[in-house]
Amino acid sequence: MGIVSDTQIEPDVYLDASGEARLYENMRKNFWFPVAYSDDLKDSPHGFTLFGEELVVVRLGGEARVFEDLCRHRGTKLSLGVVVDDCLRCPYHGWTYGADGSVVWIPAREELSSLIEAKLPVYPTVEVSGLVYTCLGEPAFPPPAIPEFDDPTYQFLHLDIYEWECALPRRLENYFDFSHFAWVHDGILGDSSEPRIDDYDVYRHGAELRFVAGPFPEFTDNVKNAPQTEAADEKVYGAIKKYRVFVPNAMKLNSSAGELEDYVLWVCLAPVGPTRTRCFTYQGRNYGFGDEEAFRTFANVINDQDRPIVESQRPHELPAQLAAEMHVKGADRNALEYRRWLYEIANGRVQMAETKDPIPAQDESDRS
Repeated sequence: MGIVSDTQIEPDVYLDASGEARLYENMRKNFWFPVAYSDDLKDSPHGFTLFGEELVVVRLGGEARVFEDLCRHRGTKLSLGVVVDDCLRCPYHGWTYGADGSVVWIPAREELSSLIEAKLPVYPTVEVSGLVYTCLGEPAFPPPAIPEFDDPTYQFLHLDIYEWECALPRRLENYFDFSHFAWVHDGILGDSSEPRIDDYDVYRHGAELRFVAGPFPEFTDNVKNAPQTEAADEKVYGAIKKYRVFVPNAMKLNSSAGELEDYVLWVCLAPVGPTRTRCFTYQGRNYGFGDEEAFRTFANVINDQDRPIVESQRPHELPAQLAAEMHVKGADRNALEYRRWLYEIANGRVQMAETKDPIPAQDESDRS
């Protein structure tokens, strides 16, 4: 599919209640979702909920593994257990499981350890760009990656994992909703006296949506846009925003902070349930080294401004009909195309773009 036209999405492109259920199920079966930061996964198991399933992620023999969080003996959470000799041990009766999920030791009757066939459900697991991913079915798209993550000229840090009371698409759309910058983040990432959003193009590119917009007015009295020279202005207009949205659940933003400075925001989301979302965030930049806590504080301020707004949206999921919400021609093109792709996924068309459209001229410097 090529550049999105200025015309309104077809009237039949909407998700009714059954469509929402199909979207949820098809996301569950066909995509990778983050479950832990790689550097947090060390000597202890971590429990989490994904699509209502209680699971555990643990590092065994140096490799991340994801199992059902349920001991086969008496149903205890294995996430309460410990790692011993590269095996996962249940805290209740000591049943111990190997990397393939098979029980390898039953302390109460050791002679039965090799005779009882008890195996945990095991889910595929990969590690990409500092995140551990799993899939509950057969992934149709590759796990998303951060091209700059291994670039030595960039420094990355991650925020604590957090959960919001909203559906995954609501949370992801918030990141590329250009019109809210001037109002929710007035005086930081936007200026309410300059709310206009100029036209921009949206492309499908493999498993992604790509678009470039701006320049946006941003303010320099924060660590993201801190002046690199003494002559810097209080407000800058060079904030070009380059987006890659990895359908359905991740986003990378490169936002210029100066002529040479590049700020990277990476977000990847996982549904706890239909209307609760778990959020993983990386910040990267090629400047401001040594200011980790200031960058972390900056990100938390922006999140704290967004959270009550997004959690207040009704319904928590995207509305059943497109006409239930108004759309601003041009300004909302990225969200409309994202919703169009979700509609296709809901209806079983889980596939990457057949052709890779040219990236807009402004985006030719993108490292991918």
